[in-house]
Amino acid sequence: MSQVEDDFLAEIYGEDTSMFAIRKSLDGERVEEFSEKEQYIGLIINTELFYLKLSCVSEIIMLEPIRFVPGSPKFVEGVINLRGTILPAINLGKLLGRPRSKVTFATRIIIVRAEKLKVGLLVDKLSNVIGLSPTDIEEKNLGGSSRAQEVITQIAKCDDKVVGILNVDRIILDCSEGRVEKDLEESS
Repeated sequence: MSQVEDDFLAEIYGEDTSMFAIRKSLDGERVEEFSEKEQYIGLIINTELFYLKLSCVSEIIMLEPIRFVPGSPKFVEGVINLRGTILPAINLGKLLGRPRSKVTFATRIIIVRAEKLKVGLLVDKLSNVIGLSPTDIEEKNLGGSSRAQEVITQIAKCDDKVVGILNVDRIILDCSEGRVEKDLEESS
C-alpha cells in the first residue's frame, strides 16, 4: 500500500487501518466494538418486524416454485428443490397466525439450519442486519399455547422498539415432529 492509501485509511479508521475493522461510524464518531454483538437479520411478516439469528441462516434465495404436499401441516406451503435437495417451505406468516400476504418481488425464502436439519422460511421481505449485545435481549415466556408464543422465546430491546426473536430450533421441531398430528386433528 502506498503512503497516500495509508494516510487515507488512517484518516477514516483512525490508528487501526485494517480494512475489515468496524470501529467508526460514517460521521467519524467512535462506536462500540461490533464483534461483541451477535448479528440478527430483520424479517418483515405482514407489517411486523421479527429478528432471526444470522448464525442460523445458510442462505437467502428468491422465491422458488413450491410444490404442494398433501397432508402437510397448515403452515407448510410445500417443498422446494434447492440444487437437488428437497426442503420443506414454511410460511412464517401462517405459523405465527398472521393473515396471508401477497407474494411480491421482495418475498424471500431464508434457508435455515438447526443441527442437521434445513428448512426454508417464507418471509414477505427482509429489513436489515443488526448487532445485539446480550443486554439488549431478554428471555421471555409469553405464556399461552399458541404457536407464535412457542417460537418467539426472546425479546430484543432496540432504542424504543421491542422486537420478537424467532427460535429456529422450535420452528424446525414444529415442522419435523408432533405439530403435524396436532394440525391434522385441528382441521378435522
